[in-house]
Amino acid sequence: MRKGPPEALLGLGRFVANPRRFGGFVSGPALAEAITREIDPAAGPVLELGPGTGVFTRALLSRGVAEADLILVEADPLLAARLQQAFPRARVLACKAARVTAAELGGQRPAAVVSGLPLLNFPGHEVERIVAATFALCTEDAAIHQFTYGPRCPVREDIMAQLDLAAVRTARVWRNMPPAHVYRITRRAVPGTASA
Repeated sequence: MRKGPPEALLGLGRFVANPRRFGGFVSGPALAEAITREIDPAAGPVLELGPGTGVFTRALLSRGVAEADLILVEADPLLAARLQQAFPRARVLACKAARVTAAELGGQRPAAVVSGLPLLNFPGHEVERIVAATFALCTEDAAIHQFTYGPRCPVREDIMAQLDLAAVRTARVWRNMPPAHVYRITRRAVPGTASA
């Protein structure tokens, strides 16, 4: 019995319906490998923002992250329902990334974040809300792993300064259409707290 359109067609359909909100339908295996490369499966739960059709989700599972340690936040209700079917042990939240609450995480504090959100398509104030809300949910040393098709980090410098964050490009992915960059965004170290 057929359950719906194949993943690629579903992704294309959601992109056509709302191209500013659904930016990752073209994410391929090389980008999925690059954005999940630094994820430590033993560190704790992983929060995925905008998993779409689950390309990065499957890469996280391939890295050894337990399905029960995945928290998938997808604003598109159709995609959220498909994710819940595909990953029944994961916690799937059908809401916008900036609206996730600690209560919805069931006491879990993510140790890492993988973001498939097309941040370049969002206004600055929305990017700031998403990033601030995400870090508020995570462990102190958590990082957001964010991809972009643009030439620089998709979180503007003024937002990074306002939230006291730092970004490092961790990968250039030429084997993706279009080519992409991956950034690791972290809180800046608090002066005087670094170990010698």
